[in-house]
Amino acid sequence: MISEKSYLELMIPFYNFIRKQSRESDNGFAYYGTGESAHWAIQSNYNVAGALAVLAETPWDIPLDKEELRELALKFFRYNLHTHVTGSAKCTNRQQWGGSWITVLGQERMVAGELALEKYFSPEDKELYRKLRTFESLWILDNFETVAGMEAGSKRNKPESDFWNGSYLFRTVMDYPDIERREELLEKSTALLLNAISHPLDAASEKFFNGKPLRKWNVGFNFTANYSLDHHGYMNVGYSVVTLSHAAYLYAWCKARNIEFPAAAALHVKDLWNTVKNFIAPDGRLIRIGGDTRARYCYCQMYLLPVLIMMADLYGDKDCLLLEKGMLGVLKKEQQGNPDGSFFGTRLETMSHQSRYYYTRLESDPIAVLGFGADFRRRCGAVELPSSNDLLKSVEWSDDFHCADMVRTDKTLRSMVRKGGSGPMALALPLSDSSLAEWESNGYSQMQGQNIGRENLANFHRTFPGGFINSGMIGVVECWPWGEGEAPATVALGRSACAALPDGKSMIILEKTQCIKECAFNSHRTIGWKIPNDVHNDYERSFQWEKGSANLKKGFAPEVIDTRSPWITVEDQLSFVLGYGADSFKIHIPELPMGAIKSCQYMTSLYMNEICGSVEKDLSRRHMPGEILADTGYALMAGVSADEVRGYKLEKVECDEKLRAVKFTTPEGIWLFAANFSDETLVWENETLPAGECILKKI
Repeated sequence: MISEKSYLELMIPFYNFIRKQSRESDNGFAYYGTGESAHWAIQSNYNVAGALAVLAETPWDIPLDKEELRELALKFFRYNLHTHVTGSAKCTNRQQWGGSWITVLGQERMVAGELALEKYFSPEDKELYRKLRTFESLWILDNFETVAGMEAGSKRNKPESDFWNGSYLFRTVMDYPDIERREELLEKSTALLLNAISHPLDAASEKFFNGKPLRKWNVGFNFTANYSLDHHGYMNVGYSVVTLSHAAYLYAWCKARNIEFPAAAALHVKDLWNTVKNFIAPDGRLIRIGGDTRARYCYCQMYLLPVLIMMADLYGDKDCLLLEKGMLGVLKKEQQGNPDGSFFGTRLETMSHQSRYYYTRLESDPIAVLGFGADFRRRCGAVELPSSNDLLKSVEWSDDFHCADMVRTDKTLRSMVRKGGSGPMALALPLSDSSLAEWESNGYSQMQGQNIGRENLANFHRTFPGGFINSGMIGVVECWPWGEGEAPATVALGRSACAALPDGKSMIILEKTQCIKECAFNSHRTIGWKIPNDVHNDYERSFQWEKGSANLKKGFAPEVIDTRSPWITVEDQLSFVLGYGADSFKIHIPELPMGAIKSCQYMTSLYMNEICGSVEKDLSRRHMPGEILADTGYALMAGVSADEVRGYKLEKVECDEKLRAVKFTTPEGIWLFAANFSDETLVWENETLPAGECILKKI
């Protein structure tokens, strides 16, 4: 059973944190966080105001003063109201806010709070709120262009902002039927909503919306034909979720207002969900196969919760109820590790000192979605969980634009994405433990130094029933050299290939990376398979290898463990076997968390151990052109124990130096896998192998 109480038990402890992070303002109101006019500060204030308003309206007895909750919610809300450009007060940085593509986002996310608060608005509140909403709506109408484009580099890929701005216009017109330029606002709302979750086939669609076919509304498409999203320049599962969350907010608002959910808002919602659902673990945790350039399991993860609620209620997807329960459990796990009622206080402690602005914003997201869920369950009643688990059993998905492949069974998920958040990234995950998932250039050599990035240069992939092969080339780039006026420089070329076998568990990864410009790295590690070791697994991981084992706690020393073993197993369910390129597996135990935030590499969000072939941390060593930085081959198996791994063997096959080939012996049979790491077509085993491609054969 999921009810309002399921949400209240997480919201109530957080109130202590809110009190510590709120301040009285000079204008007699209050703000949460930093109170700046910047977007995130305003959003955070709305997030918390909305959650407190919902909490204050609960019919249940709670150990908090409901009147106090409501008054604080009103103080937060009025702070934003009066510091807007239509008001007379200023934010803590002595500026006002308003009039931008993202300004209305906070109001969209506090729809449940608005519904709870509006009956307590004073005449002045109502007048100021109408002025604010009218100003923002007209700003969107006149300044926010309706655009859509598949590639992030086009600057037209705006699915989430198309949706929240379109939703905002619709809600404003419905609340203020006499608003000026009403018909223009409605037309703009329809255009934005229809181009938010937009698909290539929309350009030819004859389906009618508000008097004309979709093809005439269409200005482009934000999603690929297979509903992957290139937001921020990589396959971004998280922003697919964020886009869907705005459909959920509008759906809930329409339901509460007894207004029909606009057909334009429903366009492709179910289609996109059918793809996103592939990337969710049974416990509700997002499996971001394309990576995450922000704090792990924070922002986008939070906004999955409204989506789950909508999909269960609107489309009857019972799996979503199980995922909703699972995600509440993930949040509870986060919160239990913090003495102050926060969700990320321990995990993001360093960030809380580095940027209170960033940290308090991240803390506002979970309370915001919990407020939404509590309000929805209160209005619509508790729901029973399905009697059986009907979550996805077997799914195969791929996408050409991102050179992405994924195979999922009832027990495992394996994927490879070339155009990922930090370059190519692989994943082999036993679904019984989603906390093992991480993607930051996962599975390939780690070259870290002064602003080192990865540029995708070439891709190849092919799928077959139950598996795939995937290969490509990247440039390792020094993005911002120290020298004044220097341009970014490619310092190494990396070629790699990955095969997922049709056995539901095995993957083979081959890599060759060569230096092409003299360079140095702070750290250079091969294989680089990340094993999160943080709050979600109680800060302890178990490793086994041929003649040893270890239970590693977060921050455990020494810095590197040489297992002197050709195989290693994590938690007795994720196993690796070495083929060539190293004499044994090493466990890299960093002093500080990894999981970097791309916009600020010094801020990290998740502690990890790392399985490597070699680990080098010699800051004085220069790598010269022609030097081989990585030449490795290994296999890994999801759902395979330490006892079972002895039945797997990976051996290098001698062949042309421009090729790499291995023989993989498994309990189910023997496989040959080869990759052409050259710029010319070669022949292997009497088969033509074009440059950059790979081939898998069973013998």
